[in-house]
Amino acid sequence: MTAATALLVELLDAACAVLLAAAAAWRARGFGAHFTGAVVLGCVCGLMAGLTRETLLHGAAGTRLVLGELPGPALAGALLGALAAAGAAALARKRTGAGGLGGRGLFFWLDSLGLFLAASLGVFCALREIGATGALALGLFSGLAPGFVRDVALGDTAALVEQSWYATAAALGAMTTILLLILPPSFGGAWPLPQDWRWLWPWASIFAGVAVALALRLWRGSREEE
Repeated sequence: MTAATALLVELLDAACAVLLAAAAAWRARGFGAHFTGAVVLGCVCGLMAGLTRETLLHGAAGTRLVLGELPGPALAGALLGALAAAGAAALARKRTGAGGLGGRGLFFWLDSLGLFLAASLGVFCALREIGATGALALGLFSGLAPGFVRDVALGDTAALVEQSWYATAAALGAMTTILLLILPPSFGGAWPLPQDWRWLWPWASIFAGVAVALALRLWRGSREEE
């Protein structure tokens, strides 16, 4: 793995941890969880994607790597999500006199971006080691595990079985990333990519997968949100 690739994985892992932790903490507060409990659940969910991927790929060494790098971003995301939820609840009480927590749109974006980024990053990390089929399975495990843990811990029906365009969109986005990663950057010579720009190809492949999955969920699945 080159230095640029390692930096890519490190940055996107941190982004996943922040997004997934914030989504879980926000959701937990909406379910009436105490602030501390919401932060703890957020930290667990923020770590879950990286732990699932690296433990399955590299065993104990991968677990140690994740536990050495991601607790900080996960804690930051959990705190941000819990604090934002507390602020939103206080604002709702001030406006209406009730303490309910809205923010369905914010949760949708945090959860969707975290899920799809984790899935596409998972296939990126796994493709050269276990092939396309295994990479797809591992990417989906990595992306879906945090939301599954979050929903089960809160006593809610897991979104991956309740919402038809949750896992499906993640799978199609991950497949897009795989196709782009196995496609030569020169497109067979039909569209040569300048040598100096080829380091951007992994970034483009991952973000294209995220964009496809997000577009599909927005198009077909956003109305299923609670």
